[in-house]
Amino acid sequence: MGQNGSLGNVVVDGQGFTLYRFDKDTANPSRSNCTGQCAVTWPPVLTKNTISFRNLNANALGAIQRPDGTQQVTLGGWPLYRYSQDQVPGQATGQGVGGTWFAAAPNGSKAGS
Repeated sequence: MGQNGSLGNVVVDGQGFTLYRFDKDTANPSRSNCTGQCAVTWPPVLTKNTISFRNLNANALGAIQRPDGTQQVTLGGWPLYRYSQDQVPGQATGQGVGGTWFAAAPNGSKAGS
């Protein structure tokens, strides 16, 4: 978990990059609707075996299978992504992009809401 000055607590990866959720995905059931070019701009957070995050409720973490067979990390049911335009740890330039992309709060909801 990381801290963003305007959004409060946000979920970050092991390198400190902000993680995002996509409003066109679904949380129940968990499903990603970001494939193809979308997944190039918004790379999914993938896992192979164990999902490990600090300061997050382990019960809220999960994974779904993507169409290519990889496993994508979910939080509160929402698939998680990085934003390719975030250049340094702590940036959140993907916040609000297209009115559908939002930094993930520690419970999987939209950060800053």
